[in-house]
Amino acid sequence: DLQCTGTDHCTFNASQKALGKDDFTKIPNGVNGVEDRMSIIWENGVTQGKMDPCRFVAVTSTNAAKIFNIYPKKGRIAVGSDADIVVWNPHATRVISAKTHHQAVDFNIFEGMEVHGIAHYVLSRGRVVVEEGEVRAVSGSGEFVANPPYSPAVYARTPARDAARAWKKVERAPYTGPVIDLSSSSTSNGATTAAGEERCVARRSAGQQQQQQEITYSRGSSTIENSPKRPSVKVNQPPGGNTVGSFW
Repeated sequence: DLQCTGTDHCTFNASQKALGKDDFTKIPNGVNGVEDRMSIIWENGVTQGKMDPCRFVAVTSTNAAKIFNIYPKKGRIAVGSDADIVVWNPHATRVISAKTHHQAVDFNIFEGMEVHGIAHYVLSRGRVVVEEGEVRAVSGSGEFVANPPYSPAVYARTPARDAARAWKKVERAPYTGPVIDLSSSSTSNGATTAAGEERCVARRSAGQQQQQQEITYSRGSSTIENSPKRPSVKVNQPPGGNTVGSFW
């Protein structure tokens, strides 16, 4: 589900964007979005049945305030919160156009899109900044809002996760049983130790293997040069087909 939205609103007009007409790396980054954001989400979310109005409020306001750690000062209508209020008309429609928008840019990436939902009134800290769709904001009336670090909405799970991943000591009782003595060369009754037996078996195996190799080389040396070379695996068809003949 959609949790939050943002626009990264940063407008450049067409002539400024043209700086990258021959090299796309020189195109200034940023497009419009802040003015049309809520209408776009309402049209593609609520109108199409993908979210309800309460979820719309969370996606466009409440969750962002929580992420920036300024909730409930922002993102909520309550005593003690800033009077940031939008009076929303869900039934009104409009066609987005660069000719009628209030953004300082000569094009609109949503040009020609018809959307439902219009902000008829907008209050910022109790002051009317939009009235019946017309902007009434006064230059310089904005206010800096500090964002405290480590928002619980983002980092609340981090301590529990770190604690679960921390190294933990495994408690074990000390070993008190017998320990074999490998330095002993013999046992009672003149029998050899297990270690001695393993060494004898290893020497015998090594000698037998060397002898077999010498016999193989001596028997095959006279015919190996004159023998035709054959592949060790006989395959009539490529992988996926039928194999004919022995493997060796």
